[in-house]
Amino acid sequence: MSLRQNWDQRIERWMRSRIKPSDSVVLRQRTIYILPSRQGLMFLIAVGLIFIAAINYAVSLAFGLAFLMVSIFILAILHTFNNLNQLGLSVLPSQAVFHGDDISFNILLSRQPKRSHEALEFHFQDGWRTQESAQVTYADLVAEDRTQIRVFTPATKRGDYKAPLLRVSTRFPLGLARAWSIVDLSLHCLVYPKPVAFRMDEFNSGGGGSDDTAISREGSEDFYGLREYVPGDPLRQVAWKNVARGQGMQLKQFVDYVDSKIWLDWDMFYGFSTEERLSRLCYCVLQLDRRNNPYGLKLPGLEIEPGSGPEHKARLLKALALFRDN
Repeated sequence: MSLRQNWDQRIERWMRSRIKPSDSVVLRQRTIYILPSRQGLMFLIAVGLIFIAAINYAVSLAFGLAFLMVSIFILAILHTFNNLNQLGLSVLPSQAVFHGDDISFNILLSRQPKRSHEALEFHFQDGWRTQESAQVTYADLVAEDRTQIRVFTPATKRGDYKAPLLRVSTRFPLGLARAWSIVDLSLHCLVYPKPVAFRMDEFNSGGGGSDDTAISREGSEDFYGLREYVPGDPLRQVAWKNVARGQGMQLKQFVDYVDSKIWLDWDMFYGFSTEERLSRLCYCVLQLDRRNNPYGLKLPGLEIEPGSGPEHKARLLKALALFRDN
């Protein structure tokens, strides 16, 4: 871990310790910070130069221009602050995703009567520094009292993913000042393992009754019937009694009957790491769900009976997402 990453993690922990998690937040004076932007600093430098020139050359118009620019800057600070003040944020349910995809966190914005909020920016941050690759969401709250926005962040780990701190900022109306607030909306999202495609062989579960069995492949257990002999077939399976009766060379066919209820077992992928096993089991769940055949899941300490349908699929994916290898 680099020095910067270590420092960012410490700052993140410090900020989380000072910011109380809540499902609903209203931005107020104590939680809003404001500083001059880069353009604002250049604006102040220009004011200073004009003021110095006015003193040196005793130009009344230069004094008036300097004071006018200072007034504009002060008004810009007040309007920028009010653009965030009294803004309400509430948590909405978010849809589960797979590891490596972008999570779309849904947030409801609300405003007080006779207030408006324009040119708002939302993004997640990591530590003290804003993520350089952060995906920024822009929103306005003028004509409507409420609006729903989506703020995106990569799903960097499997399981119950807690979003980083959310930064709300604005430079409205003139861009001379930047106001921001950092909130913890306790945003959570379920992240499934990343499915890894592979060639799925036939599964069997064994132990099923006759009503749940189906012929799956050629085998050597039960006699199934006869077929014409093809050169290259094993001679030990030739029905010699039929040959002696003059019925020609025919080959005996045998099959193995297996349970049509498929079990996805943790031990199917012996030798793989935990995440590799979960990724392959996740791929199996997605593929078997398309076939609409009953399938179950066996994990260390957990067994889910075979079933089918969207609810069964979601249950298995959730079990894979929350699995912990003790």
